Amino acid sequence: MQLIKAIFIGTILIGLSVVAAFFIWLAPVGAAYSAKIMCSAIFVNGLPSSRARDEDVLADNNALLSLITTNVDLRNQTVSAHAFGFRKRFAVYRPNLGCTLADDQAHIARLRNSTPVIKPIAAKPLLTTSLPAEVDRRALNNILFDVMDEPGVRPERRTRAVLILYRGKVIAERYADGITAQTPLPGWSMTKSVWNTVLGRMQNEGMMPDIHDPVLINEWQAQTNDPRASITYDQLLRMRSGIEFSESYWNPLSDVVQMLFVQPAAAGYAVSKQLEHSPGEVFAYNSGASNILSAAVRNLSGSRSTYLARPTELLFRPLGMKSAVIETDPEGYFIASSFMHATARDWAKIGQLYLQDGVWEGQRLLPEGWVDYTSSPDESDPDGIYGAHWWLDLPGDRDDEGNPRNGIAELPDDAFFALGHDGQSLSVIPSKELVIVRLGVTRKSEAFSLRNFVSDISNLFPDTPTASQNSPDGEDIQDATGPSTD
Repeated sequence: MQLIKAIFIGTILIGLSVVAAFFIWLAPVGAAYSAKIMCSAIFVNGLPSSRARDEDVLADNNALLSLITTNVDLRNQTVSAHAFGFRKRFAVYRPNLGCTLADDQAHIARLRNSTPVIKPIAAKPLLTTSLPAEVDRRALNNILFDVMDEPGVRPERRTRAVLILYRGKVIAERYADGITAQTPLPGWSMTKSVWNTVLGRMQNEGMMPDIHDPVLINEWQAQTNDPRASITYDQLLRMRSGIEFSESYWNPLSDVVQMLFVQPAAAGYAVSKQLEHSPGEVFAYNSGASNILSAAVRNLSGSRSTYLARPTELLFRPLGMKSAVIETDPEGYFIASSFMHATARDWAKIGQLYLQDGVWEGQRLLPEGWVDYTSSPDESDPDGIYGAHWWLDLPGDRDDEGNPRNGIAELPDDAFFALGHDGQSLSVIPSKELVIVRLGVTRKSEAFSLRNFVSDISNLFPDTPTASQNSPDGEDIQDATGPSTD
């Protein structure tokens, strides 16, 4: 009898612990995640609220998210979320800045009152051309059909957009139902590669010191003998800062989840982290590094309004990226690690800029050597798979010795990639003059092989001795592989 009583009491205590853990740790994350993701999906991406919840929030995700209640206010462009009336969080949409988390209505009002006025961007359409005669049209169409297909009974691949540029022109694009060439889509960590480009633009315009100089972070440099004060821009770009940071999206208590969905200042949270290793010694991919660089750009920009205009004026406007937006944290710092949205065509322009060695319409936007620097590993890691906020190979495809795993598809040696959560990718292949964009909501690795997809496409195109210097702008013409979905 005593044993049964003990088991009963133990079961009750475990149940109470689970409930307490949910409301203390899981509910705040779930409410913030649901509010933010739904807000962006509805008001930035233009998706119906039902699709935003069913796909962007709940698809293949933790079942605890289904316990979060969301409310969409279309008139005021806000989303609120809570767990059984507790831990309520808001997300508010603002023009040019997308969606930002907020604590209450007063916070929403303050955010709206601080929204900058940015002059609209004039779009610069990409040229669309017919498929080259030497490329097997049927084989390419089969690849595109496969990437848009769902091989299983339940949707798991969820490809939303695919676009291929060849020599600076669109030769193929495909979109899922309800998605068009005008639909901005999230890039998640592809934002990191764009933030590299913002720094490159600042370097080219003389707006920042040498990348091997210590990064300008007031908190670090204000303290005597703070070892973090020696961290350089280069070390942050190469994920070798030594900052202690846990990058696990499945752990609600991890640094990346807390930074993106709980802490009021993503940049401030990342800046507050201490050293785990000496700067420059150890590669450790983490989103905190990108948001430290966001704080550095804020410090280099002088005024808040100048900072908030940096991506638009330095990058989006010259490239005609009318759809592009990078969202901020509640304190007004760009979340440079994760929260950029753009159409497939505008994402492709970033890749094309790198394919053209940082030159656009005859104007040098990135410093000479910036693309080589970005797409090369650290000197102490010649066989590495990471450059400067761009991947040099696809993660998980090499063994512990750094060699490609047996049986995997081969990729061109010069390919490099911007990669993001849920299967986002931007592939740049200079030797093939190709830029390939693939966007979707793919949460299971077995549902889609990016390596096979990129390899199959690149194998259809001939090697070229030099990268194209043609500037991709002008009026659209017919796509030989099929009409675009506009």
